[in-house]
Amino acid sequence: MKVVCPVCNRLFEAECTPYKVTYNEIVYYFDTEICQLAFMKEPERFVFNCQKKNE
Repeated sequence: MKVVCPVCNRLFEAECTPYKVTYNEIVYYFDTEICQLAFMKEPERFVFNCQKKNE
């Protein structure tokens, strides 16, 4: 399944990454550990970006 990293906006295969976080019952996949750490530090910043793109 192709997904977009909410931090760096890079498209990649979800099955190819060990980096994922469940936040508010939604699983977010990350391209790198750096992206995952950035998300965990300020999740609302990136969740807002994801929701805005989907509207």
